Amino acid sequence: MPLWKKSVGLVVTVTAGLLALTGCGGTSSSTAAAPPAPIRLTDDIGHTITLTHPATRIVALEPSNTVIALELGLKRDLVGIDQESFQYTPSPWNRQLSGLKSIGASYPGISTEQIIAARPDLVLATTGIHGLSSLSQFHIPVLTLNPTNINGVYHDMLLVGQATGHESQAEAVVHQMQHQMAQIEAQVAKTKNRPTVFYDLGQLYTAGPGTFVNSLIELAGAKNVGAALSTQEWPQVTAEQVVKADPSIILIDSGAGETVVQEERQAGFDAITAVKTGHVYELPNPSYVNEPSPALVMGLEELVHIFHPHVKI
Repeated sequence: MPLWKKSVGLVVTVTAGLLALTGCGGTSSSTAAAPPAPIRLTDDIGHTITLTHPATRIVALEPSNTVIALELGLKRDLVGIDQESFQYTPSPWNRQLSGLKSIGASYPGISTEQIIAARPDLVLATTGIHGLSSLSQFHIPVLTLNPTNINGVYHDMLLVGQATGHESQAEAVVHQMQHQMAQIEAQVAKTKNRPTVFYDLGQLYTAGPGTFVNSLIELAGAKNVGAALSTQEWPQVTAEQVVKADPSIILIDSGAGETVVQEERQAGFDAITAVKTGHVYELPNPSYVNEPSPALVMGLEELVHIFHPHVKI
């Protein structure tokens, strides 16, 4: 599974009724409300969608989008989530999945039939999912979220809030996240140690520049060597590149099937500082780090515990 605004107000125009004089001199008045203005949103790939009303039948593709919907109190509006959400949604949100309907796997491509059958008025998606364009012929709006940093994650949560009429909830969640992140950052700022980190997402795929994972690693007080190994967002690098970068810490996505022993036995890795000093770690909850959602607060805590075990947060 790949890892991956503006505020839109609802304007209600009140039209005053005209006063009409009756033949006997009586008057009457009426007030009619015009329908709310359409909600126009531009997503992370520059695609603009228009909703005639806040979405109330939502299909969420990707665990991060499911977590955002649940965090905003939208469970009753979720008419379908993908199989990946059932598999990878982390605690505590996974406890809310009971009763939700699966619309099948999103990777490598969606089941158009199952999504149409759910009759959604909004699909929350991400990049890398095949078949999304087929939904346009059925007039199903797709909001694609692909944040490149932590601020992008905040932005996307506000975007979902706008699309669903849950703006106040989204603002509250973002404010809480920002507060928690700032508290952790303040503690990290007290240490001058900045370890170099290689994050193996499996088969030496890693987080490159312009990714929210790279942003999270930096917030945790470390330097992501993956950002210097490629210009791609999610590159697959070589063992030789990692050896040359000589990270002081190696992280492993435990959900990708790699183990510490397997990582240490890769060609040339015995010369890497992280291996020589025993600083190769499996992330206990990789979904906290890998999914651009409110779970990132817990992901930041996990990373700080590994990078700066003496820092109390």
